[in-house]
Amino acid sequence: MLDRLAGASRRFPVHALMELDVTEPSARLADAEPPVTWTGFILATLGRAVARHPEVNARKAGNRILFFDRVDLGATVERQWQGRAVLDVVTIPDADQASCAEISALLHEAKYGPGASERLRGVTAWIVRLPGPLRRGAIRAVARRPRVAATFGPAVGVTSIGMFSGGWGWAIPLAPLTVIATVGAIVQRPVVHDGRIVAGPMLPITLTFDHAVIDGAPAARFTETFRMLVETAAAFD
Repeated sequence: MLDRLAGASRRFPVHALMELDVTEPSARLADAEPPVTWTGFILATLGRAVARHPEVNARKAGNRILFFDRVDLGATVERQWQGRAVLDVVTIPDADQASCAEISALLHEAKYGPGASERLRGVTAWIVRLPGPLRRGAIRAVARRPRVAATFGPAVGVTSIGMFSGGWGWAIPLAPLTVIATVGAIVQRPVVHDGRIVAGPMLPITLTFDHAVIDGAPAARFTETFRMLVETAAAFD
């Protein structure tokens, strides 16, 4: 994780701060059976937005742009390891086709099942055993090769801070991915419905784009699609 963040410091991030009315998703989650988590819903929604805008499902590999033909997403989970809480990473395959409940179940399994370090195979498993400076140098070198860069996991992902805070606000991440959605905590805020100001559940989300891969106009179109899909709870249909 720290190696990925070290690489993120060389990116060119642009942030979109969003405030989404989640009245409809809140009602759908309350009635969902089997149960659905907010992170599961956001991942399912993000996957459907990426499927509509495949140009964001890409990664820079040297002087080339590598495009993915599957909508796999990355997510972070907190799990217990050797008696302490650690951050782990899970890949959600074909997130644009999975239901909110299926993704929620995958996140639960990742939180309580084998950790990422226990699932590593091949070149990646060999690289992580190198000393820090050699490891980071090896990652930078092989990341320039598209075939190898394609094995580094998804280009799009979600991280959630809302579960750790009852306050409201955005987070500006150091993003190791081409697109990352940072999810805050839902609170009651003033919103306008039918010309009246009322209290409604509002969700702050930061969308972060790697500007070396995605230009401003495609990023804006993707942001609007993601907003619409979240506020209408489209991933449940």
